[in-house]
Order: sequence, then C-alpha cells, then structure tokens
Amino acid sequence: MATKLRHTITFPFGMAAYVAAVSDTEYWKALSVGSPEAPGELESTDITDTGAEVHLIQRIPGDKLPPAVTALVSGDLAVKRSVIMAFLADDHTTGSFDADVTGTPATTKGTIDATGADECTVVFTGSVNVRIPLVGGKIEKMIAENLVGLFDAERDFTIAWHDEHS
Repeated sequence: MATKLRHTITFPFGMAAYVAAVSDTEYWKALSVGSPEAPGELESTDITDTGAEVHLIQRIPGDKLPPAVTALVSGDLAVKRSVIMAFLADDHTTGSFDADVTGTPATTKGTIDATGADECTVVFTGSVNVRIPLVGGKIEKMIAENLVGLFDAERDFTIAWHDEHS
C-alpha cells in the first residue's frame, strides 16, 4: 500500500516569476547539480512557451543512506526524476512529477498545482510506493519525509535564483 504525500510551498513572488525560473534551462542545470552530499545532473529539458519537461538524475552516496536502505541495496542510489509542467494562465500552472530509484522497487509520482498572480502557492500531491513486504511502509514514510525536505530546499533554491536573476 502506497504512502500518500501532500505538501504546500509558497513563494514571495507571483506566477510570472515562478514560470520564468522553471522555464529556464540554466535554472534546471544549477538545481540539478545539487550538493556534494547528493550530486546530480540534468539529463534533458524541453521548454516551450506553454510548458516544460525536465529529466534529471540525483545521486545519494551510499554512506549517506539510512540503515533501512543499505540493508536492501549496496552502493550509491541514483534517483531519476521527471517534472512536466503546463503553463495554463497568468495565475495557474499544473503538472506532474515522478521519481524512480534505480535498482529498487521504489517509485514516487504525483501532481503539481501552482496558483497565484501575486504570491505563488505550489501544492504537491502524490504517493510513494515501495514494493517490499513488511518493511516497505517504513521506507515509504522515510522517502515521503525526504521529499518534503527536497520540496522545501527547492523552494529556497528558487527564491535565491529569482533574487539573483531578477
């Protein structure tokens, strides 16, 4: 049974600034680099006036993984992420996200709904599924907690990006 995920973030700027960031390939390149603890790379972007499709890989070094995960997999984890967004109106953007952890039975998928002309609010709704009997639910909860942290970190990155590039 999948673990449900719902998280809301808010930006101190409107939809136009949010779309300007997420429709910039340089934004995604900088975001995907990550940190030494979780380095990443941008696989591809397809950005138009009406939307964006982004694919990136983030790596988590094996020595940074919790024991519940290292008991099941050895070495580093590669997380393949996709984000697809449609820029619907001046105050509304919608889309989807998914992530697969290579070599594991763990998947995450959900929707993105962004609204607000003056202050942008983004709601992530989805689920985490780990198909391992007995311990899958525990790992799902850990992944869901880490996703909330990721969404918050990406909000902070986006605010800093906006401040630097506007």
